[in-house]
Amino acid sequence: MGRASGSAPSQAVIAARRASSPGHAPTRTSSVVPVGEVPVLLRKSVAELRPLIVPVGAEHLPLTQRLINEYVQSHPNKKQPGKGLVASWDHSLPDVIEALLARNLDDVEVLIEYATPGMAGEADVILAGQHPTTQDLSYVVVELKQWRKAVVSPTNPIAVDAGYEKPKLHPVRQVQRYCEYLVQHLAPLHGHPDRIAGVALLHNARHEVAALFDLPRSAHGRLYTRDQLGDFEAFLASRLDPGVSGARAADVLCRATQYEAPSSSEAFSRVGSPHPVFALQKEQEIAFQEVYEKVRAGGAKSGRKKVVIIQGGPGSGKTAVAVELLRTLRQEGHEVVHASGSRSFTRNLRRAAVNAAPRGTKGAVKKQAGKDYRFFQQFGKLPENSLDVLIADEAHRVRIKSDGRDVPKWVKKRGLSQADELILAAEVPVFLLDDWQSLRPDEVGSVAYLIERAEARGCDYEVFELPGMFRAEGSVAFRDWVTKLLSLNPTTAPPWVPDGRIDVRLAESPEEMETFLEERIRKDNAQARMTAGFCWEWKKPSNGELLLEVRIGDWHRPWNAKDGVLLDDVPETSQWATDPRGFGQIGCIFTAQNFEFDWSGVIIGQDLVWQDGRFRVDRTKTHDGKLKQAKVSDEQVDRLVRHAYHVLLTRARKGIVIYAEDTDTRHALRELISGTVADSPLAKPARKKLPPQVTKAEQTIAQQLAIEFD
Repeated sequence: MGRASGSAPSQAVIAARRASSPGHAPTRTSSVVPVGEVPVLLRKSVAELRPLIVPVGAEHLPLTQRLINEYVQSHPNKKQPGKGLVASWDHSLPDVIEALLARNLDDVEVLIEYATPGMAGEADVILAGQHPTTQDLSYVVVELKQWRKAVVSPTNPIAVDAGYEKPKLHPVRQVQRYCEYLVQHLAPLHGHPDRIAGVALLHNARHEVAALFDLPRSAHGRLYTRDQLGDFEAFLASRLDPGVSGARAADVLCRATQYEAPSSSEAFSRVGSPHPVFALQKEQEIAFQEVYEKVRAGGAKSGRKKVVIIQGGPGSGKTAVAVELLRTLRQEGHEVVHASGSRSFTRNLRRAAVNAAPRGTKGAVKKQAGKDYRFFQQFGKLPENSLDVLIADEAHRVRIKSDGRDVPKWVKKRGLSQADELILAAEVPVFLLDDWQSLRPDEVGSVAYLIERAEARGCDYEVFELPGMFRAEGSVAFRDWVTKLLSLNPTTAPPWVPDGRIDVRLAESPEEMETFLEERIRKDNAQARMTAGFCWEWKKPSNGELLLEVRIGDWHRPWNAKDGVLLDDVPETSQWATDPRGFGQIGCIFTAQNFEFDWSGVIIGQDLVWQDGRFRVDRTKTHDGKLKQAKVSDEQVDRLVRHAYHVLLTRARKGIVIYAEDTDTRHALRELISGTVADSPLAKPARKKLPPQVTKAEQTIAQQLAIEFD
């Protein structure tokens, strides 16, 4: 048996189960449908822009005023553009347009503030036209900088001090990575990297930025300054044909089918690839290079040990940094170990390595995988600095002390904190974390705590923040709204203002939520799951069946299977998020953390209710045994329950449906969220599930690996 008792599974669930049965490897694909244009703030030919850069005595150029108006109209709450952006339009854009005019490139199309697919941020300018030699599509990405001087970091060749509070990514590397990202994600460029080039234009600078030229240039990135405008013009002329309209090229780019980024599971399955899995962006690239340069210099052997702390919210790109560090450093022969505090996380990484191994080698690979992917509590027994690099992923789950059967007594007697054990184990210890994702009273991983432990061990430290967004269709606004909704920031929750990226909806019942998500699975071939706060008991199966613990009125569903429970037609707990049979079971916080879905349904239970204009935590309603202990303070429970919902509400890539069990809470959410499941889905660019540079073997590995995380 093994299937949960209760109502019969839907046809969508049955189909999903068949797809995952032997002989039907589970895959996720999306049908290609006609799509609208990618958001561009303004698109005009060079000839059309010519009169808009002529000063008229007003505060701004006519072009700038037009862009300000377009910006205000296209942003939620009529948001005004920042001063730096306005200054760039006023003072940087005219130089690009004049350079094009000087080479008679009047018919080239200019895309200003081109929205990046699947992430927050825009390209300053993309020029679209025809290549003068090949007559193929041709694009030039132009990164505009108003810098007058810049100094390259002596320890990090792509970190630049340009007079800001924090280092900036080298502009050449920035535009290179931007081009690579577009090649990965847009069909017209996928497999055709020669169709796009990148330049950084520092139109205010001359010899003061000479050090920036030390970074090798490429077809996707080169640098021009004020005294090189003639060379800049010549480069544009080498990429764009005069007298040929760029309208077709612009249409192709703006209406392009978008390739979905590799999921976390696919990404980690490809750490053995010689090709980059991710095109790292801005802060990601700086953090990666900091670790890479430290390892090249010899780690702790080159001086005081440095602890690298990489902080970022859900979907900020921590996984991308971890994958590229593993991939690059292992290829160069360094001993790099990945560690976490999650059993399902680490077990799945080990399983992936074994599944990918050739026949006859699986035993040896299994043994090696146990060394490559470890748990946090396994490092206290290692000699100091025995590893080159230790990547402590999901470091918010670092405990006070290491415990468990695999921790020797002599290690426990040393009395070191778990963080100290991790720091001591490697020449270069790297921690990736989100301060708002710890879930247990004994989980102490935070930026402040890791800094404290680094200083206590006599180490230097560096903290890198990843403010970007690569989940929820790049909606930074949604991530910020969730933190305000849950009062993780000391602000009042504002109404959700749709930003055209992620779809946010309310359901009036759990049945309505489930039906809507089933439709997304059936009609859109989407991956969907339902999760809930820990407000119902979670017991072992009875008579070979999961119990229907989650009960709301007449709607009864089981929690996902507990760890170690094996039943027919029910995925084990570590597979719930990726096995299609997981739909119909409710994922709890400990199963859902580290995973992501196209569509996420979240049930807010009675442990989080709306009172007096904000969410309040009721600890009497939780069924988390750790939080019910008397020694755990009300303040701790309040914080950890909010953290749990923060995780649950930030799992979605495309859309989220929220249902609150409490009547007053549902009423309050109606005042904050206008969308309901009765509304039609948002029209969005089609996503074709085909990560770049994937071999057939890598695709097989990706199907076998069943773990997705931040």
